[in-house]
Amino acid sequence: MNESSGKISFPTPKDREDIIDNYKHYLKNNNNKLEKGLLNTGQLAMKVIYRFFLFVVSYNLSAQTIISGILLDEQKKPVPNVSVSYKKIGSQAILGFGRTTEEGIFKLNIKPVDTDSLSLVFNHMSYARKTINVPLKTADYTFTLEVEAREFETITVKQRPITMHNDTINYNVNAFTSQQDRVIADIIKKLPGVEVVGNEILYQGKPIQKYMVNNLDLMEGRYGIINNNLPADAVRSVQIIENNQPIKILDSLVFSDRASLNLELKKFTSTGTGKAGVGTSPALWLANLTPMTFGKSFQMVNSFQTNNIGLDVSRDLRAFYTGGNYFGSGTNAGAAPSYISVRGVSTPGFDQRRWLDNKIFLASTNLLQKLKNGMEIKGNASYYDDTQNRRGVTSTQYFTSQELILNTEEINNRHRTNALDVGLLLEKNEKSVYLKNTLKFNKRWNTDLGQLLFNSQTPIEQRRSFTDMTLFNHFSAARFIGKQLVNINSNLEYHHTPQRLWVSPGQFEAVLNQNEPFDAMQQNVLFKGFSWNNGLSFTRRLRGFRLNPALALKYQSNRLDSFIETDKKRLEGGLYTNHTTNGLLETALRLGVMWENNFWKISGQIPFSINNFRIGIAEQKNLTRTTFKPGANVTYLLNSKNEISWNGSAGNSFGGLNNFYDAYIISQYRNMQRYEARLLGTDDLGTGLYYRFKNTLKAQFANLSYNYSQSSRDYIFNMQLDSLGRNTTQINDQISRSSSHRISGGASVFLNKSKTVVRLSASISRTQADYLLNNVMGKQHSNSYNTTLEFINNYFSKLSADYNTSFGQTNNRLQGNRTNKLIFINHFLNLVYSPTTNQSVSVSNSYYRNNIPSKKKQYFLDATYRYTFRKWKTDLEFTAYNLLNNSSYVQQFSSTYELVQSRFDLRPRQFFVSTMFRF
Repeated sequence: MNESSGKISFPTPKDREDIIDNYKHYLKNNNNKLEKGLLNTGQLAMKVIYRFFLFVVSYNLSAQTIISGILLDEQKKPVPNVSVSYKKIGSQAILGFGRTTEEGIFKLNIKPVDTDSLSLVFNHMSYARKTINVPLKTADYTFTLEVEAREFETITVKQRPITMHNDTINYNVNAFTSQQDRVIADIIKKLPGVEVVGNEILYQGKPIQKYMVNNLDLMEGRYGIINNNLPADAVRSVQIIENNQPIKILDSLVFSDRASLNLELKKFTSTGTGKAGVGTSPALWLANLTPMTFGKSFQMVNSFQTNNIGLDVSRDLRAFYTGGNYFGSGTNAGAAPSYISVRGVSTPGFDQRRWLDNKIFLASTNLLQKLKNGMEIKGNASYYDDTQNRRGVTSTQYFTSQELILNTEEINNRHRTNALDVGLLLEKNEKSVYLKNTLKFNKRWNTDLGQLLFNSQTPIEQRRSFTDMTLFNHFSAARFIGKQLVNINSNLEYHHTPQRLWVSPGQFEAVLNQNEPFDAMQQNVLFKGFSWNNGLSFTRRLRGFRLNPALALKYQSNRLDSFIETDKKRLEGGLYTNHTTNGLLETALRLGVMWENNFWKISGQIPFSINNFRIGIAEQKNLTRTTFKPGANVTYLLNSKNEISWNGSAGNSFGGLNNFYDAYIISQYRNMQRYEARLLGTDDLGTGLYYRFKNTLKAQFANLSYNYSQSSRDYIFNMQLDSLGRNTTQINDQISRSSSHRISGGASVFLNKSKTVVRLSASISRTQADYLLNNVMGKQHSNSYNTTLEFINNYFSKLSADYNTSFGQTNNRLQGNRTNKLIFINHFLNLVYSPTTNQSVSVSNSYYRNNIPSKKKQYFLDATYRYTFRKWKTDLEFTAYNLLNNSSYVQQFSSTYELVQSRFDLRPRQFFVSTMFRF
């Protein structure tokens, strides 16, 4: 410290006074005309603005902490290329670093840290190491280094498993890879701070907003195909980019609190996986060929997959993010309403290969070409044909105020789905311009067959057909005009959706056939929907704030035609036929405000809209409603490891455009509904408090959140149950309310010495909601508790283990003080033993326990032997599924007024031989 110059590089209070005096002198001598105008029109207002300007200048000058200086040798010559780092006094953890220039100058932008002093450390091979303690404030120093020759012993450098540079966390793939890992999904599910739920990837409890390979987003959210087929040995590191703003023109203008994932490959390459296998019993097959090419400006992923072993590969095509961003809605079409369904049985919540009886064929091709002018062209086409058989028994208890109704349903269904998706996307994402256009065509056509035995004596047959054809286009463009960013966006969407449900024997005799039994009933529905959303927004800086006023215009039109047939005769009359045309014209104004500094990020939205509804049933009704739902978000960065945030919103909304029909629609063999053509008004309030912690040096991550929501509706669904549990639903003009509290959190750490990942997550929730059953008002109270603990260990070269245990309990209280309790305790243990480098034996154990008297304990066992031909990058596997030959799985759950226990038929014991190769 005695060698520092003590020179301050930012203005002192005396300097600020001089600046102010000089500014006043300038105004006095050069702006006489302005002063006269101000005296006449509002001198007081100018003084307020002027003082605010001085405050902002002073605050911004003092808010930053920059430590800079120059390093000299003993001859007072500058010393270049010196490593300069800083840390807390007495700590070994480096908080930041830099390097001196050719002139010996260094500059450190200090991140927020909870200390008043720092240690500066200077390292150079030709000079003695030097450590200096300095106060945490903006200052400029001069230090002298002494010449010292240093001898180094031979050392072995090990790369850290996790490193961080700026906002990018780098996970070294090799540090998390064990002998049995093959694809990158096997690695990502182990990373601390990262969770994989189904195929969806979350970071610190939030879904990622981008999945990229070499910084290019080929799949636009449909990343399952890459994640489950890209060889792990082709990837150098998995990168999590925190606070990522994917739109470059917004990079320094609009902050983001979302994370993106990027896979950094070892080289530009063509790679992929292939797999083929056969087995018994019954006759089993699997084939998967997924080649991939990742070049500097060209990427392609093709996939052909088919199997009947319980792998639902159609999930690989699901889009986990839709491209929705600061400039408007996403780049995927919404789902068309489905008014009908076949009664099903609840599926188990564990590995699909144990229970899914399927036959699927899938083909997909995806390509990306980046042109020299920065334009990206993306194209995709996919098709799959999926048939699933589901069998089981459902036992349902209905709790009404007068009685307890108990039904059993033995279900045997076959569901077949065909889906075609074609898309073309053009995108230019640069600092000066943003342009994106997405054109998509989707078609789904489903056929479902249901065989049901009601209360062990009444057979019921169901047939459903559903077709949805969708055309969708999204356009968005933005560029600067002067200092103002201007954006226009437009979404166009069209649906054509015919649906039909046939049931035999006929149901609802009192409503449909004057209390007389009949052979069959059929519900026919045709839905047509059209929507066009357009928006214009502006974004600019104003005295440290970002202002974003926007104007939006939305037009929506729905056409619904339906009728009911009994014994092939069409029922006439207003109770059985719908012919409605409903529309919405919405004009919306929104003002967005953002502000940030080194510690705070604050944003708010003030939206207001005027909604003109057109309801067409017997006669046209025109209704006008306004909505106002402001919201805000505040994030405070305590230091580089800890942050807290809060968000909240409140306001009103109107829905029900798809429910504007007066006549009955049979939605299921036991459910029929008739909604009055009216707007459904809701007042909502929601708020959340979040805490996040990360220490990348120690590979520690944690998050904790509290969420509260309440809702008040000007309507309630009136459900009428008959003695057989058949439900007829209408809408009543009656206030109903609901509320919920939820606390959830998670923590994960990678213990490098023991090569172990430890994860803990837990949640507590409490909800209550009004319901109207058989004209009696009730309130459901539900309390839930869940916790999960997981260990993944790769310490031993020959043995690895993955253990997961979870516990949950739900308590429900219904009208009449009726109660029920649901409890589950699950244990999962996977062991992999590798006697040699090219052989492994894995055993998967699953134990399920609940409080169902008929079947409290269930245990499953699988085993696999793998032999690896390393020269050919090929595996040969022998697998035995369900070695204990369990025939069914029992589970239970509850809803507003019912308790359901279901038994689902599982796949029998099966043996399978397969080969997997990587290229």
